[in-house]
Order: sequence, then structure tokens, then C-alpha cells
Amino acid sequence: MTAIQLHYSHHLHRSTTQPRSRPPPPSPPPRRSHHVIISSAKSQPHCHHHNLSSRTLRAAVIGGGPAGSSAAEALAAGGIETFLIERNPSGSKPCGGAIPLCMLDEFSIPLSLVDRKVTRVNIISPSNLTVDFSKTLGSREFIAMLRREVLDSYLRSRAQSHGAQLISGLFTDLEIPTSSSAPYVVHYNIDGSKRSLHADVVIGADGAHSKVAKAISAGNYDYALAIQERIKLPDEKMRQYENLAEMYVGSDISPDFYGWVFPKCDHVAVGTGTARARGKIRRVYNSGIRERVRERISGGRVIKVEATRFRLTRDRDESGAESH
Repeated sequence: MTAIQLHYSHHLHRSTTQPRSRPPPPSPPPRRSHHVIISSAKSQPHCHHHNLSSRTLRAAVIGGGPAGSSAAEALAAGGIETFLIERNPSGSKPCGGAIPLCMLDEFSIPLSLVDRKVTRVNIISPSNLTVDFSKTLGSREFIAMLRREVLDSYLRSRAQSHGAQLISGLFTDLEIPTSSSAPYVVHYNIDGSKRSLHADVVIGADGAHSKVAKAISAGNYDYALAIQERIKLPDEKMRQYENLAEMYVGSDISPDFYGWVFPKCDHVAVGTGTARARGKIRRVYNSGIRERVRERISGGRVIKVEATRFRLTRDRDESGAESH
């Protein structure tokens, strides 16, 4: 169920002029169909007047994670010339990797990508009391556990199969048009070589460090830090996590998030995150989750350590309080 409405305009960033009232959006298209609607410039204020019938609209999507890849797939399937720029296609973003069952269907994610079908979920309190949260799951329901490198690679490949062109390069800068006849200019770097392309539409899906957001003056935002270790366990220890996920809460793990032990194909992901005390995440909170699960992962071997920022959807004031 992917519908993207693009207004053919270079005023995607903030404008001081209020747009005219618009009719309600169309009904959602059938599942997995791709509809790209180009609004008429005549009916939109500040729109860029071009003869669309004379050429193909070009879009540049910055960031090849699930959001960027899904956008690129929908655009390319709708007949838009689409470029997907991803700096590290072979890498992976630190992520617990748990997604709800409904997302597999909505985004047509094949079960072959799922490492574990979790049917047991335990939440462990600061005093180590365990609550069985899996009672909220239906008899046929499960929580899908995936590795981001597997999911992201699949979604990028699917976007390419619809015609999106993948560029393995580092996005560096975006030139905003200075006139109604000028395009966006997207600058990027491939192995030290500077490149650029012109685009009519730019989608920023480049995460908490978003250079696209900075280029269009999207404003300030708060972020959290997460750290995760992938740990290869002995077979007898791994068996206990065959279909089990654990979530730990307590001030020793995070003042505002939780810690997790999520099973993957042949290892577990052990991590935590925080927005309020980012400077303590490795020294205090990562050590805290490791201590809480020490006996359950004893004999394990760390095969990878990952850390990342992720953007929060709500702002915080200087005291750390959340505002809506």
C-alpha cells in the first residue's frame, strides 16, 4: 500500500506563504500497487511550470534504508526516473530488528528474510521479575526478527527491479534551486570522485545526520543513541532464545528506553538506547544490560559492536522534558 503524492515544485522546503485549501486525498490504492500522482502546476501555488509530457520526471532519493528504498520502488514503478543514493550498500544499521507481523504483509516482505519467529516475549523489571508479554499474541501471531543488512539489501534490490538506479556513493550536498526553471543539484562522492546529478524532486531518507534536512533548513530535532552487540552463543545457550525475545527495564540499563536480547539466525543482539543520558550509553548502560544478562549469555563471543543515532519524533526542551 504505497501512494506517494509529489507536488511538482521546488518549494518542498519551508515557505512563508500559506497554500490554498486542497480537496481531500484520494482513497488508498490496493495493496502493493504503486501510484505516483503529479499535481498540476496550475492548481498549486508556487509550483514549477514545466511541460511534463516532454520529458521524464527525475527524482533523487538520499538514503537506502527501508524508507528510502520503499520510496524509490514506488517512484520507479510509477514511471519516474529514480536515483537511489546509498553510501554503504553492504553495511548495516544497528537495529534490534523486531517488526510487527502486519508489516510483513503491508510491505510484501517474504518469510524467507525472517531469522526467527518469536512467540515468547518476556519483560524483566529492575528487580528481575519477569512478565510474560507473549500472552498478548494470538495463536498464529509472532514477532518477526530480521537482520537489517538482509532486509535493506532486499528492499534496495526490489527498487532496482522496478527501475530505480542504485548509486553506491556518499551524498555530500544539495543545491536548492534559485529560480523556477532550475533543478535541484545533488552532489555525491564515489571513491573520492566528485559527481552530481540534476533532479526535480529530492527525498531525504538519510537518517538522524540528514544532510538533506540541513540543506532545506528543516529545523532542529532531538535524537537518541543506541548501542548493540551481536553475540554468538554456545548451542545450549542459543536454544533458549530459539523463539524468545527479552526486554529489560531499569535505571541501570536506560533512564528512558529499554534493553533487549533479540535472537537472530545464529546469534543474539544485546543492546540499549537513551536520549537523556547519551554520554553514559557505553560506559554505564551497555555495561548494565551486559550485567543483567550475564548468566544467560555466558560463554558467548562478541562478533560485532554497533552504535547509531536515531531521530526522535517528539522535541525536548533544554531540561529534557518532552513536548508535543
